[in-house]
Amino acid sequence: MTQPASLPSGTVVRLKAKTGRRKLKTDLKRQQIFTGALLTFEKGGYHETTLNEIAAAAGVSSGLIYQYFSDKRDLLFQVILEILEAYNRDITNAIVGVADPLERMQRAAIAYYKVINNRVSATLLAYRENKSLDRDQISTLKAKELQTNNLIIDCIKRCMERGYVEDVDPELATYWIVATAHAWGLKNWRLRKIMSFEDYTRSTLGVLLKGMLSEAGRRHLETCSLLDGRPL
Repeated sequence: MTQPASLPSGTVVRLKAKTGRRKLKTDLKRQQIFTGALLTFEKGGYHETTLNEIAAAAGVSSGLIYQYFSDKRDLLFQVILEILEAYNRDITNAIVGVADPLERMQRAAIAYYKVINNRVSATLLAYRENKSLDRDQISTLKAKELQTNNLIIDCIKRCMERGYVEDVDPELATYWIVATAHAWGLKNWRLRKIMSFEDYTRSTLGVLLKGMLSEAGRRHLETCSLLDGRPL
């Protein structure tokens, strides 16, 4: 059987570059539509907003929206899903190659906080409108949330194995981190007036760590703290 001829290396490079540019263009268009959706959902509410209004706010045609999303509810679902995917992506990137378990846990928590800070409007939308999604969409979001939480749970377990964290339930401790991160988004209208995001992160995670760490953990924290005034 005749084997297909392989493409010249230069052709392969050009095809990969073309594919990369196409993906970048798609990602930019999706983000443009996300931004328009958030603006219109905030202004008029999810149920009252039309796809034509979203298209106008995004600076695209309504027909283009249908190339990326099946309907308005799918768009809402994808906006919320993007937040959860950002947790997974950013936490993974923050801890890759970090061996010290206590530093690893701090980096994971800070990454989670940063996702909230960068997506305050989307976070508020997720809390306000997730009930508008169907059962399968909600199940997908819950599964994605648990996937994210497992990244932090693993960090806490590693600290416990080293004796740096007291005997706490790792999932409960993870939700302490998650809940305080979401508090920055939910109460951002007030919190941003009384402190910066960096100060909120340092003080809040500092309190959580003090409550979780053993004596050995507190001593080790002095050598690897990421909350000591350096840029987060």
